[in-house]
Amino acid sequence: MEVNPEKQNINTLFSTTNYYIDFYQREYKWKEDEVKRLIDDIFYHFEQSYAEHADLNVTEKNIANNYSWYYLNTYITNKTDGRIFVVDGQQRLTTLTLMLIALYHLCGPESLHSPELRDWLKAKIAGIGIGGKHKFWVAHDKRERLMNALFTGNEATADMVEDGVTAKHIIANYTMIAKELSSRLPARHKLETFVYYFLCMVVIINLEVSRTDVPMVFEVINDRGVRLQPYEILKGKILGEIDKGEVDQYADIWETSLRAIEAKAEDEADTFFRTYLRAHFSETRQAGQKYDGPYHRAIFDSPCNDALSMKQNPHGVKNFLKGPFRYYTRLFHRVRELGDNPDPDFPECYYNAQLNRMDGQVMLTIAACIVDDPDESAKIRAVARAFDRAYVVLQLNRAYDSNQFQELLYKLHPHLRGCPAGEIENRIRQLVLAEINERRNTNADTLLTYGQFKQVGYGDYNTRFLRYFLTRMEVFLADGMGRQLQDTLYNYVCGTGRGNAYHVEHILARNEESRAYFKASDGEVDEALFENERNRFGGLLLLKGQDNQSSGNELYADKLRTYTGSAPYLAQTLVPDFYKSNSAMQSFIKATGLEFKPATQFTRDVLEERSELLYAITKRIWNV
Repeated sequence: MEVNPEKQNINTLFSTTNYYIDFYQREYKWKEDEVKRLIDDIFYHFEQSYAEHADLNVTEKNIANNYSWYYLNTYITNKTDGRIFVVDGQQRLTTLTLMLIALYHLCGPESLHSPELRDWLKAKIAGIGIGGKHKFWVAHDKRERLMNALFTGNEATADMVEDGVTAKHIIANYTMIAKELSSRLPARHKLETFVYYFLCMVVIINLEVSRTDVPMVFEVINDRGVRLQPYEILKGKILGEIDKGEVDQYADIWETSLRAIEAKAEDEADTFFRTYLRAHFSETRQAGQKYDGPYHRAIFDSPCNDALSMKQNPHGVKNFLKGPFRYYTRLFHRVRELGDNPDPDFPECYYNAQLNRMDGQVMLTIAACIVDDPDESAKIRAVARAFDRAYVVLQLNRAYDSNQFQELLYKLHPHLRGCPAGEIENRIRQLVLAEINERRNTNADTLLTYGQFKQVGYGDYNTRFLRYFLTRMEVFLADGMGRQLQDTLYNYVCGTGRGNAYHVEHILARNEESRAYFKASDGEVDEALFENERNRFGGLLLLKGQDNQSSGNELYADKLRTYTGSAPYLAQTLVPDFYKSNSAMQSFIKATGLEFKPATQFTRDVLEERSELLYAITKRIWNV
């Protein structure tokens, strides 16, 4: 590889060359911290010299002889078809342009009256390009409106650039730069001195590399010490395969496809690529771990490259960008959004992601869908439902282990790829059933038996799962009666604090009335049996924090008063008045055949009936 270094100051940097922003670095991503650090570094060197030479006349010779220079690092370019493209360094070059614009306005006729410096600065911001057209030295057609607004002093708005990230950062950084320079350069002499220093003593090195070396160079470069993310390196590597004459349209596909994903979180783009690669190219968790690290290299090796054919293959790159990349980025974002916000057509997506903090459904959905899948919505729904069922029945069978659950998800990949929407739930069901039988050393043909369900309850699970399970009972009842939930799903499962938290209520309190149902033949209370029975799901409810605390160890008749009114529906089903003039509930009972009934006393027989009722509801909710 041949590298040709060239030392320049800003005066020579922006004088005769238009720098085009290559597809590698089309977005401007520096935030205020990086810009502030650059300003601090430049002013640190400037202030040291200015403190000693503040009385000198402002001339190029005086500045050159008495001020120390500041090294601004390097930028890398590649010359193609007569144009100079910035491969690395556009963050710095764009920021320098913003500083020049701010200085230009500080030297304006309304302030310190430095017309010569103003003209000098103007020439460093933009020049006359081909055909006599006014053009910024750091050229990007899509930013032209925004940069012109800053240059002419007009209002700059984010809609002036299609890439909202770039516009947001340019506007925020320019505002900060203008404020910083105005504060640090209050007097005319200091301002003029700094302009000379900035243009003549700030040094930057240009490295020009050949086009064939660009991808390799790009991969190892850091921008002011900030390590490039894998997806940024991948962008350079795959777009670098495409001819310059065609690359813009494919760079647009890249940017448009990732825009919503990047806006969601800083590492969301890398999460997408890792999820996509695991879904399509791994069948064990161990195999999926190869994408935890530098997946931008793994994508060019087997098994990825066997299917995608992107290594040294422009045609393969184009097909990937137009097909899988464009489709799966949109699918990924859609499923993530469904996980963040309740949607009545895809409720389990929200249950899995937001209530249970599990995102495996995204990977399974990407595995199940083909490019431009006509059954996409049906597959999203089927995967989310089956994922939720798998999680719940494994828990209820006491066969859930988080690590083994992750292994199960990877095992599902080959079974879901190309699977019709109508078969997805059954395929997942069969693997989950096999997992339960293996974990419990059984040979069951159903996902959950009453014999297993009656053995589990309060002591077997963490609070989130208990609240989630009981919340699903609330949803079932509310839907059956055609009523709204009395609080948000999030508060039922995840709410905290005095006003939003729900607690698991034991119907059988630790008092003599409840213990009396558990006396042995010798008249003594069987404490172990009492604790075991009161913890069963049939003896549990959700109550809002303060209601649960006030209920405490009350007698059952007093508890019934707490269970009325605004209490969750499952609690209200114990209260006789709940059934009076409640046609919605009567219709629901008739339609389902479920044996809801009030209980004026909560005996062991009632506990057993409630347990059987909750088991029957569980079978209906999760189709077990």
